[in-house]
Amino acid sequence: MQRRRSLPVLTASTAIGLGLALALSACSGAEDPGPSGSATATRSASATPDPSGTAAAPSGDGKPSTPSTPSDDQTGPVDDGTGPGTGNGSGVDQPESVDFGLVTEQGVAAAGGGTVVSVVGAGDNWTVVVAGPDGSQTQSVVSATLGRVTSGPFPKDADEATKAANVARAAAVRIDAVAAADRALGAVAGSSLTSLVLGGSGQAPVWTATVTAGGTTSTVTVDAVTGTTSAS
Repeated sequence: MQRRRSLPVLTASTAIGLGLALALSACSGAEDPGPSGSATATRSASATPDPSGTAAAPSGDGKPSTPSTPSDDQTGPVDDGTGPGTGNGSGVDQPESVDFGLVTEQGVAAAGGGTVVSVVGAGDNWTVVVAGPDGSQTQSVVSATLGRVTSGPFPKDADEATKAANVARAAAVRIDAVAAADRALGAVAGSSLTSLVLGGSGQAPVWTATVTAGGTTSTVTVDAVTGTTSAS
């Protein structure tokens, strides 16, 4: 009888031991290893949207390339050619012709009004000096190609005697700078103007022009009242 009662006790102990072993095995196998750092980085990069709304084309190494940004801004206002500037920008050094009407107009506008008393230059760049109502002088550089001031306006020194002479001559002038330039160029065939300066007195103002033709420089005087010319 003792032998029959000990058999169930041993069987129950064995069953308990097996159950614990199975439970421990199940607990250790339930742990799921987390994703590696590289996998997480890959998913994060692929999930980030392109802020431009345009998919970037992959480069040769399989990585997405960054869209290029234009090097210059084409969205700014268009230059209407009426305001002061700094530099030529036209790319033209020797225009086929010079419109002295436009050149002097821009110089007078930059000075805020007045009378042109000299125009000096060559090619595209012309320095225009304008005498104001009080005889003070303002200087600007005008591009013949762009038709606008590219440097200035700047005040130009003038003593009291020069200011008084400017006022007197400006009041007496009947042939302005544009008309004087035309007459000077007409006096020497095929010539180009390099300078035009108003001088003389208030009673007898005179334009003195320097022109060149075929390598020869000539001086042409133009009476600022009658328009009479004389070349030498």
